[in-house]
Order: sequence, then C-alpha cells, then structure tokens
Amino acid sequence: MNHRVHQPGGFTSVELLLVLALSAVILGGAVVSYGTLVRSQPSVSSMVSVPLGVARMQNFYSLIGDSVNVPMAPQYGALSLAEELREQFLTDTLSATSVYCLPRDGMNTWRPSVIPYNSTQDGELDTPQKFRAHVIARASVPSSLYRDYRNPLNDGTSVPMNASIFVLGYSKYAGYLKVNAIYDIDVIRFTATNEPNGIYASVKRYADSTSSLTPSTLSYMGGYDVFYPPSIPNPTNSTQWSTTDGFTPLFVTFERATRLALRESPTTIDRFKRAYERPFYFIWWPDPAARNLGPVANTLASTDPRQAYNQMGGRTAFMFTVPIFPAL
Repeated sequence: MNHRVHQPGGFTSVELLLVLALSAVILGGAVVSYGTLVRSQPSVSSMVSVPLGVARMQNFYSLIGDSVNVPMAPQYGALSLAEELREQFLTDTLSATSVYCLPRDGMNTWRPSVIPYNSTQDGELDTPQKFRAHVIARASVPSSLYRDYRNPLNDGTSVPMNASIFVLGYSKYAGYLKVNAIYDIDVIRFTATNEPNGIYASVKRYADSTSSLTPSTLSYMGGYDVFYPPSIPNPTNSTQWSTTDGFTPLFVTFERATRLALRESPTTIDRFKRAYERPFYFIWWPDPAARNLGPVANTLASTDPRQAYNQMGGRTAFMFTVPIFPAL
C-alpha cells in the first residue's frame, strides 16, 4: 500500500533568506543608479539670463524685452522639446514639395507664407542657390539676408553660423509657392565681460496660425533653446575658446552626380556631387544633452567630402538626411 507524503506549502526559511538577500542587492543597485541619474541632471537653478537684445527677442519670439532665461547645457527639459520639434520637422519634410536651406550671418527677417512664382517665366529652382536668387529677384529680399554660399569650400571662406530651412508645399494660390514652415537655426556667441560666457543656440519653427486663411507672415509655433558654457572650464580670456567652440556646418548639400559635367573646383564644389538621382542635405541641430560645443578633430583630406562635416560626428543626436524634393 502506497502512502502519500504530504508536502508542506510555502517557502522554507533558507529560501526566504535567499529571496530577501537578492531583493536587497537589486533594490540597492536601483537606488545607486537612481541617485547617479539624479545627480547628473542639471539643477533647476542652472539658468542663464541671455541678453539677446530687443531686436532678436521681437524677431525670434515676438516678445517685448531684451533678455531671456535659458537653461544651461546639458538640459533634459530642452531635450524633450527638441524631440517634439524633430517629429514635427520630419512630418513637415515628408509632406513637402521642396526643401531649401539658406545660410545666413544675421537673424532671419523674412518669413512669408507664399512666394511669387510664374512657372512659364521663372526658371527651375533645382538648387538652394537658384532659390536664393529667385527670392531676391521676385520677392525683393535683400541680397545680404542669405549668404551666397555653397558648402564649406576650403578656401578660407567663413562658414555661416545660422540657417533658415524653407519647407514648401502644394499651393492653392495661383502664381505663388506655398511655404508650409520655416525652421530658423541660430547660434550666437557671447564673449564680452558684461555678458554670460558661452553660446546661445536655438531652433524655432514658424508656420501659419490656425486662423490664417490668406497669405501672411508666418508665426512662431514652438522650438527649443539652450546655453552652452565654454569647453575650457576656466578660460583666461574671452578669445581663448571663442575661436574654436562652435557648431558648423549646420548643413551640407549633396548635388546630383550628373552636375560633374559642369567642371568646377574638385576640392571645393565637385566633391559634393555624389547624389545619383535626387539631391539631398545633411542637417544638424544643436543637442541640448551635449555639455558644450567644443571643437572635434578633423583629419580627413580636403578632397573627401566628409572633411567638410566630419567634426559633426558624435556631437549631436539631431542629424537629418533630407531630400531637396521629397514629394516629387
């Protein structure tokens, strides 16, 4: 006759002690990790009053005043805003008919919702340079507003620190191109003794307001900004870091390979003619999670197109590949 042996339920004392010991180790590790993350976060008081001036405050944000309180990098609140703007930018460019990046030295003072264009009289706008020439000729835009610039040229020409990205869409207005959005990227150095020491960077989106039913000036719809301290913690003078810290180029344009038929300088212009079918951009935005905008070594040969932007590698998580004509 078989006797069934009754097994007691629950854990033994040894098993309970083992579980408690493992729980203590896991919880202890979690507390240490959480403490490390909290200590690495910028404090709420890490704000800088940046003297943008009355003109920039009005132009950037339509605000009255001469300064703005900006979080100092790294700043993860600004990072969340940058992530939101990234998603909006991708949505805008995917539905666009064309995208034009125009470099500039000063602030952007022209944000139209439409641009005059006559398909029978105006030429094909197949490069950013032709788009720039068109708005100067047909929209009376000052020639000094956007630089006559065509990628980093290895000839001593300064690289513009600011840029405007025009995102065009299908137009319901006869004789006009429709501007769906403009993204302004501004990087401003401050080095005077009575100013904060560092670089102010912002990316802003301008678009039609929901109530706008006619051609108008685009309105500020959101963006992010951050202030980067110098990469040298204790610079001995205002120029020690200002000639090296920065964030350029903001974009590089790759033209169609067929344009190699037009012989130009191999080490400046022709090296960017790499697109087999559609021309496209590499675009970079400042990263709020970066600690500074210090220099990065670049050792590539001048004939290599990567030499123009190799120093941007690893500096930001906000890098885009955008075709000039995404919807065609």
